[in-house]
Amino acid sequence: MRSIFRIPTDAKSLKRLQRQMVDYVGGTLRLIGQRQAIYLSVTILAATYFDFWIAMGCYSMVQTAEILDIILARKIQKLDGETSTARVKKLYSLLFTNSIFSAFAISFFVFVIARQEGNISHFTPMFFLFAAALFAAMNNHQLLPLLIIRLAIYTTTFLAIPIIDIIEVHAALASQHWLQLFTVVFVLFFVVDSSMIYLKLYRSNLDQLESLIDEKEKATAALIAKSRFLSTISHELRTPLTSVGGAISLLGNQAMGDLSDKQKYALGIADKNIKNLTELVNDVLDVQSLEADELVLRKDPVDLQAVLTAAHERNAPKVSAAGRSLEMSEIASDIHVLADRKRLDKILDGLVTNAIKFSNDKSTITLGLSTRDTEACLTVADEGEGIPAGQEDIVFSSFSQVDASDIRKAGGIGMGLFLAKSILAKMGGTIGYESTVGVGTTFTVTFKMLKKEKISTAKGF
Repeated sequence: MRSIFRIPTDAKSLKRLQRQMVDYVGGTLRLIGQRQAIYLSVTILAATYFDFWIAMGCYSMVQTAEILDIILARKIQKLDGETSTARVKKLYSLLFTNSIFSAFAISFFVFVIARQEGNISHFTPMFFLFAAALFAAMNNHQLLPLLIIRLAIYTTTFLAIPIIDIIEVHAALASQHWLQLFTVVFVLFFVVDSSMIYLKLYRSNLDQLESLIDEKEKATAALIAKSRFLSTISHELRTPLTSVGGAISLLGNQAMGDLSDKQKYALGIADKNIKNLTELVNDVLDVQSLEADELVLRKDPVDLQAVLTAAHERNAPKVSAAGRSLEMSEIASDIHVLADRKRLDKILDGLVTNAIKFSNDKSTITLGLSTRDTEACLTVADEGEGIPAGQEDIVFSSFSQVDASDIRKAGGIGMGLFLAKSILAKMGGTIGYESTVGVGTTFTVTFKMLKKEKISTAKGF
């Protein structure tokens, strides 16, 4: 029994106690209105049918306990995240003391009413005391020591009322006084049993909550470790990749001697793969920056007609080499948005690359720019395989592709569209798509257009 009332000293148990205290006082503050209604009702009845001044005195004592409980409850609510062991212990001791005073004030009030009734059936005070005990069982079960002490005081009062009557009138065993005592015992059994049910249910829920918190902390730690690992690996790869790329470039420019056609072809493949690997490393670093909310963007007014024209010039050779054609539809002019130009260029390049991967030979990829109300829409349309319905979450997820099989047609690790969506969101833009299987897919990047008077004042965001 002593261990139940002992305040824990280890960090984990103390944290659990802190959680229980916060939950305990949460009920205290949440049910102020119900308690006040009960106290006022009892006081009015006692003042009307018994002694007015005794009722007022008892009501004052109960209200004093209530005020102390509320003040202490507000202090305990601020414990969330508190690391001071001494403060937790001090507030717990005060909570224990206040609970004793509160239970005593209620029991004294009930006992005084019962004594004023005389040696009769004490239905009214017994009902009020039963209500208080059941209230404690339902709402004060978070802390077992406090529940035990409160129910012990109520039980003492429950038993004292009929026992005193039996002693005073020398009641026979067959009298109503003994019946009242036996009824009290039955009611107490019901209250204690209810208390244990609520206590077990609360502890079960608390265990589940703590388990979820532990799992969340483990998952968070694993995510942080993964992010640090990927970031470290990516940074370590960047330096040698730069050196290898530089060396391949020198060889390709024949700075170290003439090359045969086969050597040029081999170096071309190596150069392409080095660029792809460098791009992959940069994408991984961008993902880590996004997860850490450290991605730096420079948002300036951007002319979308110039962006689209540059994207066409930049990607046309690549598209042509892949056996497709890159065209521009009629595009709107004098359309400005607030965006990071370099990031937007990279996103459009990625969409064109995707269109090449998932379109057929001799098909057309079309770039477009249009307006819709106050929005500007950049589009990249292909005549490819299309995307099945209901794949939006997969399309824009990291490290995923709609075709994730081992024999999938297109390469890549599935980060491009995830990064595009995330970066566009930070720029205030959106990305979506419309697709028909067997016909093609159109990706649309949308921004809110800048008004002309705001173009010159929106630089450097």
